[in-house]
Amino acid sequence: MLGAWQAVSFTAEGPDGTEYPLGRPVQGLLIYTVDGQMSVHLSGPGGYIGYAGTYQWLGDRVVHRTLLGTPPEWAGAEFLRWATLTDNQLVLRTPPDPNGTVLTVVWHRPPGLESNR
Repeated sequence: MLGAWQAVSFTAEGPDGTEYPLGRPVQGLLIYTVDGQMSVHLSGPGGYIGYAGTYQWLGDRVVHRTLLGTPPEWAGAEFLRWATLTDNQLVLRTPPDPNGTVLTVVWHRPPGLESNR
């Protein structure tokens, strides 16, 4: 899962259906480095969110520990994501929030950026 990933979609699925928090289309970049650093950026017509810090894989989950972020209150946060990897696609999902909403980002590895790790 090391390397760079480009965002394909960003959705919020809840009791009221599917929403697109940043609008459509969404652009984004996710980077995992071999030394445990990560950076996440998502942008769309509805705004921008991003953060950077460290990560830790725990089986089928990943924890992102942020050093900085936008919005600023994300600095120092820990974000748990459920991860599914198939071919060159990585799907990261949040646990349901108190309202039952799950955020999902689908990432695709661009050609030529495959990693053997």
